[in-house]
Amino acid sequence: MIDSDASAYLFISLLQARAGTSFMSRLGDVTVAEVPGMSATELSERVRMTDQTVRAFEELRRTFDPAAVIHDLEQRGISVVTLADGDYPERLKVVPDPPPVLFVDGELPPPETPAVALVGSRKASVSGLDSARSLGRALGERGVCVVSGLALGVDAAAHEGALEASGLTVGVLGCGIDVVYPRSNRRLFQQVRESGALVSEYHLAEAPLAWRFPARNRIIAGLCQSVVVVEAAEKSGALITARHALDAGADVWAVPGPPGPPECRGSNRLIADGAGCLWDIPEFVDSVAPEITGPVPAEDARIDASVPAGLPEGEAAALTGVGFEPTPVDTVAGRSGLRMQELLSALALLELKGYVSRDGSGSFVRRAGG
Repeated sequence: MIDSDASAYLFISLLQARAGTSFMSRLGDVTVAEVPGMSATELSERVRMTDQTVRAFEELRRTFDPAAVIHDLEQRGISVVTLADGDYPERLKVVPDPPPVLFVDGELPPPETPAVALVGSRKASVSGLDSARSLGRALGERGVCVVSGLALGVDAAAHEGALEASGLTVGVLGCGIDVVYPRSNRRLFQQVRESGALVSEYHLAEAPLAWRFPARNRIIAGLCQSVVVVEAAEKSGALITARHALDAGADVWAVPGPPGPPECRGSNRLIADGAGCLWDIPEFVDSVAPEITGPVPAEDARIDASVPAGLPEGEAAALTGVGFEPTPVDTVAGRSGLRMQELLSALALLELKGYVSRDGSGSFVRRAGG
């Protein structure tokens, strides 16, 4: 059963796709919940609407059945996350014009999982492709989720690197959640779906129109703590992603390229303008996901180390790292001695079993009796 607020966001999402325009950003004093119940005349008096938007609105009002939409998606294994839902990514809420709905095919990693976007040119050099693949592999090995756009070039190489490491990866589409584009990436789409998720703000069968790809870049940025531009010309979608990342408070890095080649001018310009210079992959990976070398000294682990009998070894280790005060996941990692990917899985199970809870900042708290 979908609630009224989530239904309204779904309605607006479908309207934006059919009208080919961002509608939610123009609502002004009209609330999202009001929109599905208004007539086109009433809405036009309060919100600027093109003729195409009016026609799309009237058609959608006649045909919209949220329960049927959700049922159809669930039958295909696709879930829906709306701005009204608690599991909508927090960072994505602060990008300009956040998508009202995310369609997800697969499983998004838990919000505490570190995530890095790797983006760049579709026509990258051999060196650029090698850098993207090496970065994807190194991040995947460290338990970092690699996010990119499943395009040719840098995007594909980044996903492939993460997959080679059996790591998590998320592909953000500029078309319907069921549309494979480019078609040559069909196998990669399936692999990404199985190792993470495909994400889109567009419903089934929406075409890969040119304007949708710059729009999807804000989602890539909003899912990550850091964005890395591997290789990009001066007018590049990767630079749009970098701007969205800055708007969302994320870190922006760029891989330096040789002076002169046009395919490196945009990424080199980012460095000149103050972006981080990613010149060493291990150093960068350590900065976004510090390697766990073992438990912290006893004097820094001021918690009750006892655990309930019968807990699996990994969960027991994770629980000993959680304090009765909010404990950031990095601190839990240092105390427990677990690798990040193993730790996140253990914490998720402990949360389900009621031994720990998570606060709004993503920190973990040990519950009494746990």
